[in-house]
Amino acid sequence: MTGYRTLKWETGQVTMQKRGAMLRDLSVNLPDGQIVRPLHTAPWVGKDNVSELDGLMQGLSGEWPCVPFGARHDDLPPSWPRSLGWEDTFAHGYAAHHDWEISASAGSLDARIEMPADHPVHSLRRRVQPEANGIVLDLWILPRRDCRLPVGLHPVFALPDDPLRMRVEVSGATKVIAHPETPPPDPTPALPGAVSGSLDVVRDTTGGVVDFSRLPHSGQNETRLMALGGNGHVTITDQLTGIATKLCYDAARFPFVMLWISNRGRAAEPWSSRHLALGVEPVRAAFDLGTCVSADDNPVSRLGEATAFDFAANREFHTTYTISVHEPSTASR
Repeated sequence: MTGYRTLKWETGQVTMQKRGAMLRDLSVNLPDGQIVRPLHTAPWVGKDNVSELDGLMQGLSGEWPCVPFGARHDDLPPSWPRSLGWEDTFAHGYAAHHDWEISASAGSLDARIEMPADHPVHSLRRRVQPEANGIVLDLWILPRRDCRLPVGLHPVFALPDDPLRMRVEVSGATKVIAHPETPPPDPTPALPGAVSGSLDVVRDTTGGVVDFSRLPHSGQNETRLMALGGNGHVTITDQLTGIATKLCYDAARFPFVMLWISNRGRAAEPWSSRHLALGVEPVRAAFDLGTCVSADDNPVSRLGEATAFDFAANREFHTTYTISVHEPSTASR
């Protein structure tokens, strides 16, 4: 996999790769001279054997759009619908696994990809522009035909080795639901499908609770949670330095935030029990369960929010979101 474009400005820089139009190597220069790199890059990226990996795994990095979001899941409780209709054959969508056309100007990186002729989406576009303490991102979706699809934004943030150093807050969240897949494919203490009041009291399989608002954990787990009721702001604060990274998004469009806590929980190659990252994914979707489940009536949609978008042919969808870094004195603003 080759092909990158880098955008530089006075207080930072960011790189976009062709595969999935993924962002990587975002760095922000703070006024006190510190350089913060909030986004994650998988530990195998850039290694000799990367060509053996499929699709998005070759360059798994900090942020990309998922259209549609998720993939087919079959190991679900009876209360969930079956995957009986159309599904994108690629997890998180064709565009996440293929190369985009990227162009660079003095003030932005722009990317575009066309989908196969049988795909319900004709094309995607995205743009990244700098701001003083981070980046502004735009996504456009052009449907080929009327369709009902789950969509997600997929920022993945770096986590340090120090246990419990980072504090995670999904502002306004009213409840947290654990992924329903039974049994879970990877080790997790979270009770499948359990509803909890907040991230710090997620119900576990022993009858107790686990605090997922402080990361990383000292053990190994791979946990997927979904926060409901967020108001469009997620903050990840480094409790050692006080520096905060903020994700701001349109909560009316994306009413849920899926949290992928990758805490060295996957043992198979290339994960090798070493992958440490936090996905903070604004979605209109039923977890990552794919198009059929999200487009159908399901336990999440029964809570009052649709889990898929109703797209009209040739009517372009647009959303804007930001990732920014703040010093301790400005993190609360």
